Amino acid sequence: MSSNLVMPRRRRSAKNPHLQTLEALRLGVVPRQEPEQLTVARDTELELIAQDLRETPDLGAARVFLGDYGTGKTHLLELLEHQALKQGFLVSRVVLDEEEVPPSHPQRVYRALCRGLRYPDADGQGLELLLDRADLPAKFFKQDGPLYHHYLSPVLQYWRALDAEDGLREELQEWIEGQPSQSSQDLEARLRQRTRVRGQRLFALKDYRPWAHIYGYLVGGLAWLSQRAGYKGLVVLFDEAEFYALLSSTGKEFADLVFGYYATAALGPERSRFRLDAAKRGGQAIHRSFPPLYQPQQPLYCAFALTEDPWGVGALRNLVGEERIHRLTPLKLKDYQAMCLKVVDLYRATYPECKVGNEVQNPMGQVVYRGVERGVLGNPRQVLKFVMEMLDFSRLRRPEVGEFVAEVMELLRSS
Repeated sequence: MSSNLVMPRRRRSAKNPHLQTLEALRLGVVPRQEPEQLTVARDTELELIAQDLRETPDLGAARVFLGDYGTGKTHLLELLEHQALKQGFLVSRVVLDEEEVPPSHPQRVYRALCRGLRYPDADGQGLELLLDRADLPAKFFKQDGPLYHHYLSPVLQYWRALDAEDGLREELQEWIEGQPSQSSQDLEARLRQRTRVRGQRLFALKDYRPWAHIYGYLVGGLAWLSQRAGYKGLVVLFDEAEFYALLSSTGKEFADLVFGYYATAALGPERSRFRLDAAKRGGQAIHRSFPPLYQPQQPLYCAFALTEDPWGVGALRNLVGEERIHRLTPLKLKDYQAMCLKVVDLYRATYPECKVGNEVQNPMGQVVYRGVERGVLGNPRQVLKFVMEMLDFSRLRRPEVGEFVAEVMELLRSS
């Protein structure tokens, strides 16, 4: 159902604040800008998000969002991300996949989290700004104290001792972000040579599947650091969690560990159903001795979005409880109509010279109605992409709109 319309290249302008949103819709992807502008029939979900964000700074929170393909899970995560950034949280969206970021490999999940970390008041990503901005008490660096973190305390002591232009800072950042690089022993030796810091050991960070507790411990520490840097906490969004279903039985067991340690880092041991005392811990004796939680309560919010899969849903239910699992309600025809009107309003604001009248809206509504009715337009993504195509066609080739609509309607009748 394509018009084969070739779009001219356009220069982005500050005078068109909605242009990025429309460009995303043309590509059939979820817009990162202004997600509220296209949100319909999600009042319940918005209230759950608001409740979770209220709880996070003091208690932490976790939530599972379920829905079929294309029903708006990723859009909901974009909305959550936008709300969290607006309220002063650090946010990272981890898009799981079968190869680069499988949920059974804790280091790869953690690395994606660190590399994608976004700030509400800066454009940079990654841990650099957090390491720079954290205001830390002296007891954070005392190895026998309750605030000492076996990974982050040494890193931050070395970080502070290095000149801002020293290339070792970048290597240290890459290492604590879980990026494959030199060994921790080699890096530690070079840091000791360069600084006067002594007695701060860098323990290994390995891409071993049983090491989930180490990375849960690290993420809890990052959440705590976020408040020391002036933010409300850390929000981690797990997208495409349905890749869980593609794992082998052994892979699923290790993914259970990853999700279990993250959920417990967010909820704390009292509210999580994950048994920390019985869960597997990897590494040598020193690594197994590290606590899976940095603090009993941490300003961390973990949200998981996945297609309903018996194994994945069952595993997450066992971690967070049924009360924290929410199924997205499929949109109704009236919701699609409201969504179309929102896109038309955005289009008018972006292209004020384009007059979108009844001669465009009426046939567009007919096509959307018929497409949704027959199941050809089966989800919000398909509807939005078609509406954009229709609006672009009417703007650039208005005399041919009638012919285009007739062709589309014929395709729908024959489908």
